[in-house]
Amino acid sequence: MSLKDDLRMQWRIGGTTVRLLLVNVAVFVLMVLAYLLLLPAGGGGQGALALRSAWVLQWLQSTADLGTLATRPWTVLTYMFLHVGVGHIFWNMLILWWTGRLFQDLLGGKRLLGNYLLGGFAGLLLFIVSSNLTTPAGQAMPAVMGASAAVMSVLVGIATYRPTMVVHLLLFGPVKLMYIAAVVVLLDLMGIGTGDGVAHEAHIGGALYGFLAAQQLKRGNDWSLRFVELLEKLGSLFQRKRGPRMRVAKKPGRSVVDRDAAFRAAKNDQQARVDHILDKISRSGYDSLSKEEKDFLFKASK
Repeated sequence: MSLKDDLRMQWRIGGTTVRLLLVNVAVFVLMVLAYLLLLPAGGGGQGALALRSAWVLQWLQSTADLGTLATRPWTVLTYMFLHVGVGHIFWNMLILWWTGRLFQDLLGGKRLLGNYLLGGFAGLLLFIVSSNLTTPAGQAMPAVMGASAAVMSVLVGIATYRPTMVVHLLLFGPVKLMYIAAVVVLLDLMGIGTGDGVAHEAHIGGALYGFLAAQQLKRGNDWSLRFVELLEKLGSLFQRKRGPRMRVAKKPGRSVVDRDAAFRAAKNDQQARVDHILDKISRSGYDSLSKEEKDFLFKASK
């Protein structure tokens, strides 16, 4: 199976966590390619290269400058999938992979997506408010990029929903999830105002949404799921409606009953094998499948 087919398979069966990871990594790869393409462009050395790279980033990263943000409204979404450093994307994706699977297993993929997006929006909002209140007059407003706010929302969200869940950390052993979230939030609170170049305010905004959304979910108010359902309804308005299908007359052959029975038997056999393969994935992971099993699952997913 080719890399393309393997990625398509992961997209189909990996759930929301894998899809969010793939989108983040795909954007990162595209940014690296864009940077490399700019290397031979024009001249002017590293200074000109930096300017051209910044020009690419400014259309995807977001900003606390309300005037600029009004001309680039899409950046409220794109910023949370944008990374420019290997360490930046590595740690964000590592935490997303770990917490996203916990969140998805307990609350489902749609809530995970809603938590990620709304946490990113909340993080950006707090970043904008805090930056406009603290940035000296005449100084340029800071920009922001990265999935950290969205990832913090997922981490704090699942820790708030299941605070006593025990996870096993390398070197530390079993630790309750609420303690991990508390330490991460505390580090961000300590980082505010240090000038280390990290948007700690955005992280806190994402964490705040994750906490409030989990508390509301316990009370029966499902903010994240409602948001995703709203997006699905809006998306359905733009889908093309299918017209009536053309009927094709078939030549007489086996009876309808015989054909239906044969069809059902084939479908049952196929489903049984798919279920067996999925059980194997849940026990041992996707890599444990043979090439034949991967090919069969890929064809069945179509």
